[in-house]
Amino acid sequence: MICASIIAYVLLLVATITDAKVSSGKLLLTGENSVHLLTKFAVSAKQSGSFQLNLKIPTSKGMYTDERNLKLSLFNDEKRAWSKAKSYPLCWDKLRYEKSNYPVVFNQKDINGISYWVADIDATLPESKGDMYWYLTLNDCLLEQSYHSIKDAPEMEYTFVALNGKSHVSADEIGMNKLHLFQIITSLGLLAWVFFKIIRAVTSAKGQIHVALFAIACAILCDVLSCVSELIHASVYALNGIGSYSFDCLASHFEAQCDALVALVLLLVGAGWTLPNDVVVAANQNLAMMGTHSWVQKTVYGFRSPFTMIRQLKDGNPAALLVLIILLLHAGLAQWGRTFNDDFDTYHSLEHRPGRVLMCFRISLGLIFLIVSASVRNNGRCPGSLQPFLKKFQLVGLSWFLSLPFVSMYVSSAMHPHQRHLALAIGATLVQSSSLASLVWLFTADKDASPYHRMCNIRAENDGFSSLSAPSNGRNAASSSSSSSSNVWKIGKTKVRLD
Repeated sequence: MICASIIAYVLLLVATITDAKVSSGKLLLTGENSVHLLTKFAVSAKQSGSFQLNLKIPTSKGMYTDERNLKLSLFNDEKRAWSKAKSYPLCWDKLRYEKSNYPVVFNQKDINGISYWVADIDATLPESKGDMYWYLTLNDCLLEQSYHSIKDAPEMEYTFVALNGKSHVSADEIGMNKLHLFQIITSLGLLAWVFFKIIRAVTSAKGQIHVALFAIACAILCDVLSCVSELIHASVYALNGIGSYSFDCLASHFEAQCDALVALVLLLVGAGWTLPNDVVVAANQNLAMMGTHSWVQKTVYGFRSPFTMIRQLKDGNPAALLVLIILLLHAGLAQWGRTFNDDFDTYHSLEHRPGRVLMCFRISLGLIFLIVSASVRNNGRCPGSLQPFLKKFQLVGLSWFLSLPFVSMYVSSAMHPHQRHLALAIGATLVQSSSLASLVWLFTADKDASPYHRMCNIRAENDGFSSLSAPSNGRNAASSSSSSSSNVWKIGKTKVRLD
């Protein structure tokens, strides 16, 4: 299955390579936007870089009448120069921190029979003792002081090429391929183990399997495909400095859906999904009755029966709406991150608004997880033997929701700019790999691994009630049988449990 997916993606690369994101675009300098950031690029230690910029203006749109202050400016992070420059609103104040600048001079030229005003600028990015981030801007401070019509300062088409020595790869991307390979190997090992457990369950005497195994398998597969997509993009980028926009975009979306699935599984299990009915619901109560008290209770008890919850989406079930929000918001933030001028995805980066929104959302989900998991521990029906396990599960789950925001904040505030991308990627990889490994253990470990494994519904021999108490009368038993049959899908001879 994995090999087929990888082959399909390689074929897709051949079909979509011409749609790759290129280092080009259009810009318009005005009195309100007199400084335009073209790109940022990291150069390795003791190595110089280069930057070639081509600007074009069709003569039919006018000409840049006053080029005296039109310049390509180079900023770096030495003594926080770029950070200080960004803090000032006026162009002249920003340029006090530039490292060097290059004048822009237009000359008329015919290209494919069309007349253009063309300017070519070749800039050198000087070597330094350590890795250095360079920020390249096109600016005209005179626009802030006097009005220029769009005919006198028209929109420009630009194309640029940045080199780290002789390589297209920025210094902050060095080491990323090894990290992706490590993550692929780790995730493939976890996926192989999950598939082994699925096959063994399907071929067992009962032929029964819990849908939770499929959910975690999908999360791991998304993680693998994200890394494979990013490796393909990085390989193409190293050759031509352009890469494949399609694969970079897919990497971000697969990563987002992996995050969404892990968050959903933690919320559902924390609320009592996979636990017997008599552990999460008191003997004289049922989910329908308890779900009518408040919005919070509807959410908690909706998570305990996710497939009933999904059927109630049209009725405005808050738990179903939250599930939909989690999936769509992760996809939306991944796509939003594509709008920023970076060659590699910015999904977890606090430098951009999508990353900041994601971190805030993760913290909010962590608080919801704390509420729903506490409801299971404190409902008066939770066995004493299960309490310590649930407490540890709360800590592990909460650490997943909060760890990445903490890593992102630490990296953004305490590390040099050229170190942030790799450091954040390492932190995200460790968090994600640890969480996936923990969930694989949770859903595949043997019966004696913990009190949870002795009573959860994931195991085929459990019938929806814990060994601590059985149905007290025939009515309860009949209700249990009816509920059990409604929470099972049949695929051929295999039974897939949903409770």
